[in-house]
Amino acid sequence: MQATPKGPLFSFAGESSGLYYENGIVWTHNDSGNAADFFKVDTASGALIQKVSVTNFPNIDWEDITADSNFIYIADCGNNNGTRTDLKILKIDRAQLTNTAAVIGVTAQAINFVYADQTSYASNSSNNYDCEAILSMNGAIYLFTKDRGDFQTRVYRLPKVAGSYTVSPYTSYNVNGKITGADYHRTKKEVVLIGYMASNKNSFLYFLNDFSGDLFFSGNKRRIEIGNAVNDWQTEGVTYGVNANELFISCETSYTTATLYNSNKTNMIVLGQPENYDYNYLVNIYPIPAEDQLIIESKEAILEMELKNSGGQVILHELMNTDRLRIDFDDHPQLKSGFYFIQIKTLFGICVRKLMIL
Repeated sequence: MQATPKGPLFSFAGESSGLYYENGIVWTHNDSGNAADFFKVDTASGALIQKVSVTNFPNIDWEDITADSNFIYIADCGNNNGTRTDLKILKIDRAQLTNTAAVIGVTAQAINFVYADQTSYASNSSNNYDCEAILSMNGAIYLFTKDRGDFQTRVYRLPKVAGSYTVSPYTSYNVNGKITGADYHRTKKEVVLIGYMASNKNSFLYFLNDFSGDLFFSGNKRRIEIGNAVNDWQTEGVTYGVNANELFISCETSYTTATLYNSNKTNMIVLGQPENYDYNYLVNIYPIPAEDQLIIESKEAILEMELKNSGGQVILHELMNTDRLRIDFDDHPQLKSGFYFIQIKTLFGICVRKLMIL
């Protein structure tokens, strides 16, 4: 994915775990072990505009943030080991946010809940009762779990009324990863989920469209890889920007310095292949490593091919409209031995692969 850093967050949100965009700013916050503060951030620079302190609840493990026209909701439902019995969504009246001072205090109401399907609270690092992603849609809050045991996500629905609830999952999907953030675009009626696979690598996005009601996985599901198996990038927060094509993403500082990123969804590219996930259904490139030639075959027409060396320099670029491309190295003496990145643009999207030329 082509993502533009907008500015570092580490000075105030070194563990940025959730994002929510509105009117040129994003709200973000830290997760467990930090103060009960959330932050208004300038999307142009990542600069801190305002710190808001929740005075009547601590930050046990804040993991995501969403909002509607009247309230902001913070998900205090991080549950790494499956032992928590105090899960809640904090509901904050926007009327308290009219003060423009650099630091203000607010109070929250609690939407408390327990999972009806959780029968054991014994510590288990592979439990399926962690939740780091919520979104607001119509009159409900939706929770997407981060299943550490089976790499699926289950969806729970909560009312927006303060109180205590027991909730059951009503739909689920095998996302082959750990979901860490969510957002809903009301005009396009699209959901975006963000997550990563093992060891905080192979980050990905899911786009869900054309679903029925709140059966989010009943329609089209598109997965885009935005990380690779080499670099750690603990992607945590995601939110739509000014329109459905703009996304803001944040990551934690444990692996890569906490940063706010901006991306145009129409320019997304694949940066790497995840474990146990195969792109050959769309594009097949062989042989790898290559010695004399390279063959590229695609189920969708190849519109553009670009080959870059490991330093990012464009070595070969061609426009075309074909489902099969052959590159003979004898015709391109600039192709020396080494590692390259090849970008293939099709009608489906853009894929990037790493390859070696002998």
